[in-house]
Amino acid sequence: MRVDIVIESKVGAERFRDLGLLAEQYGISTIWIQNYSRAPDAFMTAMPMAMASSSIRVGVAVISPYEAHPLKIANAILTLNEYAGGRASVVVAAGGEWPGVMNVEYGKRITGAREALEIIKGACGDGVVNYEGQVYHARAFSSRWTTQASPRIYCGANGPKMLQMAVGVADGVMMSDVQPEMFEWGLPALEAALAESGRTLGDDFLLNNFLSWHVKEDAEASRWEARRELIIRAWLEPQWIEPFLSPEDVQTVRANVWPFLQAFRDRTGDVAGVEPRIVDALVEGLTCSGGPEDLGRHISRLQRYKDAGFTDIALGLQDDPEYSIKLIGERVLPALR
Repeated sequence: MRVDIVIESKVGAERFRDLGLLAEQYGISTIWIQNYSRAPDAFMTAMPMAMASSSIRVGVAVISPYEAHPLKIANAILTLNEYAGGRASVVVAAGGEWPGVMNVEYGKRITGAREALEIIKGACGDGVVNYEGQVYHARAFSSRWTTQASPRIYCGANGPKMLQMAVGVADGVMMSDVQPEMFEWGLPALEAALAESGRTLGDDFLLNNFLSWHVKEDAEASRWEARRELIIRAWLEPQWIEPFLSPEDVQTVRANVWPFLQAFRDRTGDVAGVEPRIVDALVEGLTCSGGPEDLGRHISRLQRYKDAGFTDIALGLQDDPEYSIKLIGERVLPALR
């Protein structure tokens, strides 16, 4: 199982380049840049890294066809791919942050995502793309100016229907914050779709998952950071929190989503009005947090992804990413080989 890292574009182009080159030295597979609305453009921020690196892949996660037409997404990833020497990847999802900011109406969401992926995959070929779908259309688009091997096109998916759809159109799937306790939700549907299509996990189809990583030298600083970011762990939807809380505590969290959002927006680790034991249980269940002494149990968790057939795991980093990259490179990668 390969290990990736995920960085927000707020670090800026120069630091993203430097972090990527450090990750490349340790043999990390891909550095992903997150596409958030309250941050610099992800594709532009990733460009210096694409040009400076030589072996690590450079990815953008996630972008939605509800924020940009599939042909514009194709053009952006193909451009990044040219400068990366054929090492670019992108995750295309039906959701993401941008559609919420833009207040879009999704309509036929799974249909739209499938059509977008079909258009983007077609645009990465050698021919001219003409496409008439229910949601999206494309006419006379050509990418014959490209010189590199095609970028990898992932579908961002968690639930059974999206996973089944992805098998037919994408190079792989990136899940988000799916914990081992949740494997029985979507993986059986994915495995059935792969068997039906004749595809297999590995080089034929890639399976990745974003996992929030907060391990630091100071364990309390780690947990403070994890508490701060909890709301973006799938917006604490019931499917994600039920494995770690009692039904009563689930109701408490769902009735108090605003304090979690406030902690994220104010950049604090304080979740007002929610018992610390509940917050701590969410940190333990939804993130890899604590100090270096906790690495053993986190590596054991990562091993469960490997055993389940995941080809990759993407560890999302926040404050002091240099420390995390070194820790992952020196302690985690060797343990998973």
